[in-house]
Amino acid sequence: MTSSQLQPFTATPLSPAVGTEIFELDLCQPLTAKTVAALREIWVNSGLLVFRNNGLTIEDQTRFAAYFGTPSETNTRTDPDRDPRILLISNIRENGKPIGALPDGELQFHSDSAFHEEPLMATLLYSVEIPSTGGDTLFSNATAAYDQLPAPLKEQLKNLTAVNGYDYSTQVKRAGYDRSSGPHAIHPVLRTHPETRRKAIYVNRLMTEEICDLPDADSDSILSDLFDRIEDSDIRYTHVWKTGDLLMWDNRFVQHARTDFPTTERRLLRRVGLLGDKPY
Repeated sequence: MTSSQLQPFTATPLSPAVGTEIFELDLCQPLTAKTVAALREIWVNSGLLVFRNNGLTIEDQTRFAAYFGTPSETNTRTDPDRDPRILLISNIRENGKPIGALPDGELQFHSDSAFHEEPLMATLLYSVEIPSTGGDTLFSNATAAYDQLPAPLKEQLKNLTAVNGYDYSTQVKRAGYDRSSGPHAIHPVLRTHPETRRKAIYVNRLMTEEICDLPDADSDSILSDLFDRIEDSDIRYTHVWKTGDLLMWDNRFVQHARTDFPTTERRLLRRVGLLGDKPY
């Protein structure tokens, strides 16, 4: 099959606002350029692609990720047997220490690595072990949230920026997070998608600390309103994981959250992030 040929697949929307499930495409095999282009068009418009019932190796996952961008080397653990492009998301512990990141509990809505100057463009998450209940991932379309803003609020926000910082050990903003030592970045409150040119709300409950150049009371009030709009159930999709699921979402306009799950049950997923650019 040549690169100009389209490998057949079926695409079904997962919700009116965000997400598309892709059927009948074998990700264990190389994809043609035309197939990748078709998938990317769906992805940048729906924000999330879901592929179920895969048996992906690390090589399969990283090959698929590289069709859409440059995988980041986020695994900083000293582990010669671990591909540096693979970050484990897991509550499994060895010698009392988690083998991966973000081990326990729920996570509020956020866009991955928004506390970096150049946040990840995309995240690809593959499930290896899943608990019997909980650990679901919720996705929200922040462009749809922007579209619903009143015109005066859009005008007020269009040139504002906000501080984003995060430390998993504190979990709660302003409760132990030290900007002087912790990573943080200033980004526009409203972000423009570089491919679709559409705008999205780019603040989030987990990481955004304040809107710059506003009194605290005004900043808190506006952020609370924006967080609620992003988390509106009408623009969300909830993914209940099964082993062998691969999800790829666009961090430039999709936010996600995680529900709690039993600490007594194992959860293991493999993450690949794709390098992004500075929001504008």
